[in-house]
Amino acid sequence: MGALNRSISAGGFEVDLRVATLPPEAVAEHSHDTAHFILPLADGYRSLARDPLTDRSVFAAGSAIYNPPGVVHRDCFDVAGGLFLSVSVPAGLPGGLDHPSLLRGPAETAMRRLVGLSLSAGDGDGLLAEDLALTLTAAVADAGEPSRHAPDWLALAAEIVADLSMTPGLEIRDIAARVAVHPVHLARAWRRHFGQSPGTAIRYRRADQAAVHLARGEALADVAAGTGYADQSHMTREYVRIFGVTPGAFRGAVV
Repeated sequence: MGALNRSISAGGFEVDLRVATLPPEAVAEHSHDTAHFILPLADGYRSLARDPLTDRSVFAAGSAIYNPPGVVHRDCFDVAGGLFLSVSVPAGLPGGLDHPSLLRGPAETAMRRLVGLSLSAGDGDGLLAEDLALTLTAAVADAGEPSRHAPDWLALAAEIVADLSMTPGLEIRDIAARVAVHPVHLARAWRRHFGQSPGTAIRYRRADQAAVHLARGEALADVAAGTGYADQSHMTREYVRIFGVTPGAFRGAVV
């Protein structure tokens, strides 16, 4: 679906950072012999996967998506030019999920680190890449239905995080107040159903949106100001923690 930008191979895994060059109407139905994972770094990614909380099938930047081997699909962005990470799994690894799925928690973390590694991997980094890729396959093998009994207010809280994460100074208690639950209750439910803290979800959303703007070549200071960071230094610290590279290095590699 896209032109190859950066690529690394490790342990039979192929990790590719690509740009989607085709408009949606030009993407034909297709399948893959092996399983693969996708992390869009632009909004408007259409997939057969479903968000178990909202039943949405159009995803924002930073959504970790799994497609099992053999599934016929035509995943695509609403607009050509979107950046995405693809991780192809070697044949023969144990699987779990047999349908396209949205993944959260450790899988999201691993895919973001693979973005940075695809841009900056050096000699000796193959083991780290393989370890991160195996984290993805473990997430699929261990996946159950964590959101089956999720409270209705949690879906609303997730929507609020998606909408307000770029608000400077946003706090977890602000989200909790909007859905009328105690912050401790929110944090407990969020970790149980999403495998991470609500604070991590906010930080990831900011970094993902920063990636969208950086891929357009926007100035670092402007990106920081527009995505909720206190300043450019704050964005740089967070970006390195989440992706493993600086915002400037990311922009220079993909623009």
